[in-house]
Amino acid sequence: MVAPIINTGIQTAKYCNVAGLGVLIFDYFLTLGAEVRWTWNRRWNASRVLFVISRYMAFVAAAMTSYAAIATRANENCSHFSQASNAIHIISIVAAEGLLIIRTYAFWKQSKKLLAVLLVMAVICIACAVSITQVVGSLAAPASPSDPPTSNCTFEAGRSSAIQYGFLVAYELLLMSLNGVQEISRLQRFQQSSIVSVANILIMSVVPVSYDEMMDVPQLVLHSMLASRVLFSLRESDQEMDGTTLPISAFRPAQYNRMSSSLGLD
Repeated sequence: MVAPIINTGIQTAKYCNVAGLGVLIFDYFLTLGAEVRWTWNRRWNASRVLFVISRYMAFVAAAMTSYAAIATRANENCSHFSQASNAIHIISIVAAEGLLIIRTYAFWKQSKKLLAVLLVMAVICIACAVSITQVVGSLAAPASPSDPPTSNCTFEAGRSSAIQYGFLVAYELLLMSLNGVQEISRLQRFQQSSIVSVANILIMSVVPVSYDEMMDVPQLVLHSMLASRVLFSLRESDQEMDGTTLPISAFRPAQYNRMSSSLGLD
């Protein structure tokens, strides 16, 4: 009875990850017009660099994970490939979080103290998430000598990976709380990413281990999609809307409107 459960879990994880890549490609063409309008032919700055990283490195990471899901690599050493894929995943998600940090920094009147605290906390969260995950993973019970040999190319992760998503949820909640109640209502997309992170934690902690990779690419894709929309909304918010609708910037603090211009968000 064990083998069918494992096979079903791995197969489900493969389907979800390949589907996530398809969603990313579909969303790219869906938002290409907005990207051309709000990012092309504009000067390079921190927000644009983070946008490019979160938007395009997500394709590399999603493609690598999808390849790992569908390729047959029973006799290969996949450790280096997996490490590279994980690193690209982390960089892409960190870039997406960076756009939210810039938004928070602008909303708080460009407080350099707050920015320093957020950056230090981000570094601490990343270091702790990676190191603690590795330590906990190394403490896992070793395989019994009587067990058949397993390949490191198996498409599944350890339960310790849930630790990384725990740090991610905590940091996102901190950023959203700093944006205030009014701004949180405009950051529902990042609330959704936190919900997906919580779902990832539950999957890795409760369901059979063969399902652990089920939300790997969907998590990455969601962060890439939401980061793009954050940048688009930041730049669009300083443009007056047609008709009788007031400019979106009229509903934000005046200091925020001036700060966004200096940060290159408009």
